[in-house]
Amino acid sequence: MRGTGGKPRREAVDVIEARVPDRTIERLLGVRKHRLERFERERREARERWRARRDALRQAKLAWRSAREGASEHWRQARAQFFAMETDSRQFRAAQGGYERMKRDTGQRLLAWREHAGGSRAAGADFFAAHRQLAEARRQQEKLDILRQHIKDTERRHDD
Repeated sequence: MRGTGGKPRREAVDVIEARVPDRTIERLLGVRKHRLERFERERREARERWRARRDALRQAKLAWRSAREGASEHWRQARAQFFAMETDSRQFRAAQGGYERMKRDTGQRLLAWREHAGGSRAAGADFFAAHRQLAEARRQQEKLDILRQHIKDTERRHDD
């Protein structure tokens, strides 16, 4: 066929249009990376809180043990002095009152230790929950990395 000017019309050559690359997975990976960093930070903070609680628990336990041993030693000495006839009954009763006060103090320290134990257990549970959350986020990140690599490989094969 001839067009206007006497020259044959040429068919338009099919040119493959450059595809706009899909950046959805890269954006998703970026969001997930920030999420993963937040989970790591939260796990670190939870670990530090747990360590601090365990240290406080240990200190409370040592204080309780020290008070218990001090009360026992005070009572042993008071009894030994009384039976050795080194003190009279008034001094012995005063020592006995001191021992009773020490026992109450020891009981209070025991209660404080038990309260610290509950807080330490809760902080440990928080840490392990954060640890599981981080592990799950890492697994998801790994799956997305594999998917992205698979998509890139497929695109390369398609382009070739």
